[in-house]
Amino acid sequence: MLRTRLLSVAAASLFVWLGPAAPAVSEPPDATVTVTSPAADSVHPVDSSLFVRWRNDTGQEVDVWLTQGDGEGGAQRLFKLASKASSKPETELVAAVPPVPDGADYTVEVTTRDTGVRGYSAPFEVGPVPADDPAVGTGSGSGSGSGSEKGAAPLSWVQAQDGHSPR
Repeated sequence: MLRTRLLSVAAASLFVWLGPAAPAVSEPPDATVTVTSPAADSVHPVDSSLFVRWRNDTGQEVDVWLTQGDGEGGAQRLFKLASKASSKPETELVAAVPPVPDGADYTVEVTTRDTGVRGYSAPFEVGPVPADDPAVGTGSGSGSGSGSEKGAAPLSWVQAQDGHSPR
């Protein structure tokens, strides 16, 4: 009995000396995830394509979320856009904008699966695209070109790019 107790005390002191077990996954101390797209103040209609681009120096797979809020701890996750996305340093993906209410405080969160390192995009808007916004790929019906454009319906992106109708 005395030997068992002595061995238990010796074994316990050995575990204390060794310290706690190392975490299963660790990242460099300055590991970051930086979301570079979608652009700030861009407008994305429901069911349109949302291009997401990020830099990830953690070496871990990430999940990609559509969030609403400020991205500084106050963002609420709404939809998972991608699961187990690439662990490459530079990655992009295309996701459909899910059916969410129109609003201007949406962000994309990219977060590592194992350690929780995360990054947020700049805020963008979900809603109808303004008819006079040339940055979203539609032509302008405001008359900025030839007289035949005045009052005409906006051109589609394909028409604006190659001058031909997609029909």
